[in-house]
Amino acid sequence: MHKFTGWVLLGYLFTHIAVLSTAIGVDPTAATAGADQYTEILRGLEELLVVRVLEIRVVAAATFHLLNGVRLLLVEMSVGISVQDKSFYGSLVAASITTLVSVPVFLAGQL
Repeated sequence: MHKFTGWVLLGYLFTHIAVLSTAIGVDPTAATAGADQYTEILRGLEELLVVRVLEIRVVAAATFHLLNGVRLLLVEMSVGISVQDKSFYGSLVAASITTLVSVPVFLAGQL
């Protein structure tokens, strides 16, 4: 799962860069019009339910990847080898709780 979430986050990074770079408004007549258009495009994306659901999935992937990475680092340093299975499930539960707590924030649009 650690490798999978790593690939998901890498894919998100490239998608995020592509979306942000294409949302930049090109208006040579006014400097602020481009910024306003950029903000308007991003607000329009934030209003889509599918975008909010995908953001929740990114939070889930990032949280699990972070917690599992710390767990793997400790295992590599020979700390907690005997409880390796329990610590995996602990990181999974902690990531799930963090994701569930963030769901109302994303669905309400309070970013």
